[in-house]
Amino acid sequence: MSGHLAPAAIILLLFCVLADAGRELNFKAASLQADPAAPLVSLFRHPMLWIGLLLWAVEVVAWILALAKVPLTTAFPIMALTYAVTPLAARFALGERLGRSQKAGAALVALGVLVVSLNEVKA
Repeated sequence: MSGHLAPAAIILLLFCVLADAGRELNFKAASLQADPAAPLVSLFRHPMLWIGLLLWAVEVVAWILALAKVPLTTAFPIMALTYAVTPLAARFALGERLGRSQKAGAALVALGVLVVSLNEVKA
C-alpha cells in the first residue's frame, strides 16, 4: 500500500460513508412506520428496512474491497465522516432539527478526518 490513496480507494471509502448514512436513514424511516402494537412484525414488512439491510450488505463488500487497498489506520478515521454526514442527511431527508452543538460537532468530525487523513488523500 502506497502513501497515497488511489481514486478507486477514495470512491470506495466515500461510497461506504454514504451507504452507512443511507442505511441509517432507511432504518429510521422504517421505524417511523412501525406499528406500535406489533413493531417487529411491521418492521419486517416495511421495504425501507430491507433497503437498509441491502445497503448494509453492499457496504460490507465495498468496505472489504477498500481495506484491501487502504490501511485501516487511514480507512477507519475516514468512516468517521458518517457521524457528520448522517445527521446532515437526516436534516434534509427526514426534516430532523440540528442544534448548534450538533452542527459544530459535525464540522469538528469532518475537520478531524481531514487532519488525520490529509497526507493519504493527496493525489
